[in-house]
Amino acid sequence: MDLDALMRGLGPLQDTLKKAESERAASAFDGSAGGGAVKVRLQGNLSISKVSIAPAAAAASQGDASLIEDLVAVAVNDALKQYIARFGGSPDEQMQKLMSGSDLGSLMGPLMRGLGR
Repeated sequence: MDLDALMRGLGPLQDTLKKAESERAASAFDGSAGGGAVKVRLQGNLSISKVSIAPAAAAASQGDASLIEDLVAVAVNDALKQYIARFGGSPDEQMQKLMSGSDLGSLMGPLMRGLGR
């Protein structure tokens, strides 16, 4: 097996993976609940960068924190659902979404030739 050919064969696949990682890192998803009373922003690295609670929602809760907690959970789940729809929820789904529409022959052909196939 020619290791140099194998590494060269990985080039297109590595480029595709780097592009996907950049896209994911630059993305953001806005989730909401209660008709927009609570909003969250989920970054592509799965961190929450912003939580907004409308003053009317805070006042309507009348000190009942569980109402606001429930709305925050719904808003976070809304943003996560958007993330999963775009990038997939598991490593397998993420790879399938990444490779859908890709010319696998051009990505994997050099790799397979490097393995002597």
